[in-house]
Amino acid sequence: MRIRTAFQELDWKGWLGWMTATMAGVQLVVIIVFVCWAGGLDDYWWGNLGMASMGGISLGVCQWIWLRRRLVNAWWWIVSTFLGWDLAMLLVKVLDVENLNATGALSQLARMIELLAIPVAVSLPQWLLIRRQFQKAAWWWIVARPLSWIAGVGLIVLGVWLNILPVSGLFSSMTYDLSAFLALSIVAASFGFGFATVTGFAFTWILTNQAFVPSRGGVQQ
Repeated sequence: MRIRTAFQELDWKGWLGWMTATMAGVQLVVIIVFVCWAGGLDDYWWGNLGMASMGGISLGVCQWIWLRRRLVNAWWWIVSTFLGWDLAMLLVKVLDVENLNATGALSQLARMIELLAIPVAVSLPQWLLIRRQFQKAAWWWIVARPLSWIAGVGLIVLGVWLNILPVSGLFSSMTYDLSAFLALSIVAASFGFGFATVTGFAFTWILTNQAFVPSRGGVQQ
C-alpha cells in the first residue's frame, strides 16, 4: 500500500522533464563523441579525457536545467557529472579489458565487471552530492545507475534482435558521414531512453518520498 501510494504521488511531470533533459544531453554527447572519432582524437589519452570531460559537462548542463529548482546549489551537479565521467574514463584505462589476456568465461566476466563498474564510477560524485541534501535514500542512486545501464543496453540488444537498430558495421567501418551520425544517434537514443527512464524514477522517488535536511541544504520547496 505504501509503495502504491508513493507511485501515485510520484512527480510524473518531473519524471518526464528529467527524461527530456537527459535524452537531449545524450544527443549532445553523441555529437561530441562523433566529432572526436572523426578527428581521430580518441587515439590519444588527452583526446579521450577531453571527450569524457565535454560529454560529462554537456549531460550535466542539460540535467542541471531540470535540477536547478529542485536542489540547492544545483550547479554542483555539472561539476559532479564532469568528475564522474573523468573517473569512469580513468577506470576504463586501468581495467583495459580490450587488451586483457583472457578468453572465454573470464573475458566475459571482465567485460561485465567493466560495464557495471563504469556507471558506479560515474554516479559516485553525484551520490556524494545527493547524500549531502537528503537524510536517507541516496543509496537509491548508486543502485539505479547500473540498472539504468542494463536497461539502456537491453533496449539496444532488443533493437538488434528485432533488426530495427542500424548497428551493423557501425563501429567496425565508421565512415563519419551523415548516415553514420544518424545511426549512432538512433542507437544512443535507444540507450538514453532506458537510462533516463530508470534514473528518472530514482531521482523523482528520492524527491517525493525521502526526508529533507534543512541543516545541510536540500530540495527547494
